[in-house]
Amino acid sequence: MHAAHSGQDMLGRLVAFDTTSRNSNLDLIAFAQELLQKAGATTRLTYDSAKRKANVFATLGPAVDDGYVLSGHTDVVPVDGQDWSSDPFRADVRDGLLYARGAADMKGFIAVALALAPEFANLSLKRPLHFALSFDEEVGCVGVRSLLADLQAANIRPALAIIGEPTEMRIVGAHKAGAVIETVATGRPAHSSAPAHGASAVMMAGEFIGALAALGNELMGDSDNHFDPPYTTVQANVFSGGTAVNVLAPEAKVTWEYRALPDRNPDSVMARAAAAAETIAARYRAGAPHAGFATAIKAAYPGLKRDFDSPAVRMACALSGSNDVHAVSYGTEAGLFQEAGIPSVICGPGSIEQGHKADEFVALDQLDACAAFLRKVARKAAE
Repeated sequence: MHAAHSGQDMLGRLVAFDTTSRNSNLDLIAFAQELLQKAGATTRLTYDSAKRKANVFATLGPAVDDGYVLSGHTDVVPVDGQDWSSDPFRADVRDGLLYARGAADMKGFIAVALALAPEFANLSLKRPLHFALSFDEEVGCVGVRSLLADLQAANIRPALAIIGEPTEMRIVGAHKAGAVIETVATGRPAHSSAPAHGASAVMMAGEFIGALAALGNELMGDSDNHFDPPYTTVQANVFSGGTAVNVLAPEAKVTWEYRALPDRNPDSVMARAAAAAETIAARYRAGAPHAGFATAIKAAYPGLKRDFDSPAVRMACALSGSNDVHAVSYGTEAGLFQEAGIPSVICGPGSIEQGHKADEFVALDQLDACAAFLRKVARKAAE
């Protein structure tokens, strides 16, 4: 079977598993594990606490250090409320584009890697090729943490990792850090005709959103032009609160995020938001002594810091024939690999512009380009 077609066929198999983050991914993991074991790989599984989801880490070649990791997440975002022209969980090829949920983000990369595994197994690998397939990346890079902890416990030390997020096969050497944060305002109910007798949590939360906007504007002054936008961003995206128009709201909730430049300390964003919240709450305590804000980080991931000496970036540039190294504002698991001491680079088929949208697609020629690149990685491992 021609490798380009095998990648396409494999992607058809993978998108048929509905691995939306709320679902189990065990069927896809079992499929991938069996395929990799048939190719001769040794495999390790790590699970979530409920054993509903798993990561698989598979190794072809010798059991030594300095292997190359091909990494991808198996989960996809929901299709709820999206208007698709075809079944999102069935590959539909039209005009050289394969449409399906996860086609770009990021089962395309996983499909090409799995399709090539039997071919890679026939090489005389001098260093191992590792396949790392994880769960729950889309909800805060959750699953890969246990995979990385397992590698550390087992003293498995790869030389580098290639994270196959969609970059249109461009080399990406840096990405922002991010967090999803929930801030709950607590007021005191009273009749809205006498606001001094209580505190409206909705009004408090509204002021807090205004403070986040002001903080975002201040952060624009610290820029790094490799990124678009070139500064740390702060956004409030979900809001709820209140019971009736004539009652001061006892509670309101704001869900917000930051996307921080990777070599800045995002703790300062949290500290400045907390200081603003306290200033707001103090103004409402005349009518509500217990008025206040409680903030919790629901998910967070580190940025991928630019490292000009990174062996991952250097190898990717050499194999791709390009010294053009990009930076992106979306998050990936690369920062966690880097934190675990595994130099990382992002390079994969498809465009992030397609991710999370209806009629998500990957171009077949992108799968071809990915196959050509991964063959070069494998040949490098055989040198």
